[in-house]
Amino acid sequence: MQGVSLRMARPDDAPAMTVTQRASWLAAYGEVLGADMLTQLSVTEHLQIWQSRLAGSGPRPMLICQDEVVIGLLYWQLVLDSTEPSALIRAFYLHPEHWRLGHGKRLWQAVAMQMRRAGCGSVRLWLLDGNRIGEGFYLRRGFVFDGQARTLMSLGQACLQRQMFRLL
Repeated sequence: MQGVSLRMARPDDAPAMTVTQRASWLAAYGEVLGADMLTQLSVTEHLQIWQSRLAGSGPRPMLICQDEVVIGLLYWQLVLDSTEPSALIRAFYLHPEHWRLGHGKRLWQAVAMQMRRAGCGSVRLWLLDGNRIGEGFYLRRGFVFDGQARTLMSLGQACLQRQMFRLL
């Protein structure tokens, strides 16, 4: 038994990352958007997005694995549009079978250290309004809502997102 480990994603991790993201979406967003809508989202499209990201030279997601099986991912990018570099969390998903066991906290702590080493003084993310699970997690990590909001369309449905922020 290998236990829990952290590592950077590799191109062959795309299928496992897709499974983890979709399971997390259904559990966290199903109540907000409706599980029927979420199941309409193409598995192939999600897989292709991760394959493309992992094939490129851009940032690599950090993975948390249980016995070498991917159970979570945190994907962020460096933002250089202010006086000091900041970080933007693009995706943070943990398979719901592993929620509330400390794995998300461990993954966040490791990536926050990466962000600080990259010179980031703060981090932002967009949270789907009504995602109580994610909101609670981020609030416990010191994030606050900064008052910014945006509405995106997904399968013809308006999805309100609110931005959260914290200093590193």
